[in-house]
Amino acid sequence: MKLDREKLIRAREMLGYGLEKTAEVAGVSKNSVLRAEHEEDIRPVTARKIATALKVEVADLYGEPFDPKGFAPHSLAEWLEERCGHAYLALPKDEFEDMFDRIPEGAPERRELALEVNREYNVFCNFPRNVAAAERLSMRKMIRSAIPDVAVKHGVALMEGDLDREYQEEAARIFEVQSATESETA
Repeated sequence: MKLDREKLIRAREMLGYGLEKTAEVAGVSKNSVLRAEHEEDIRPVTARKIATALKVEVADLYGEPFDPKGFAPHSLAEWLEERCGHAYLALPKDEFEDMFDRIPEGAPERRELALEVNREYNVFCNFPRNVAAAERLSMRKMIRSAIPDVAVKHGVALMEGDLDREYQEEAARIFEVQSATESETA
């Protein structure tokens, strides 16, 4: 996939980023940014990382329409990892529960883990507002199929981290996500 050189440079310069800073914030090599700026083919995941670092949508870095299928993440884990730096909600349920069981009850680390899961849940619930329209179309099925599992794991995290009373209202947000994904298919 090729990005538009002028749009990429403009986005980078608006933040005052050089090539090295862009690469550092994006978590890619300087050569990846150089290839993107020279309108060479780059991987969709690299384009997404660069766009995120530059605080723009991937679509904003293209000069003409592009195929959104190239931007579909392979899994919920990849999508959460890109946005949160971890993907606890994508773990199998038994591994997810074991993660809490390894931490003694009442330990501050247990609460912090529950808060991290809750932050991840909030990113998940902000779909489809936190992705570009083309990306949203390609991800809809993946998100929709993950809703029941994510809701259960979020409930476990709130209970295990002794956060259930503080965050009960957030549990209702999953229904907003479900409604948004269903309305797009109608």
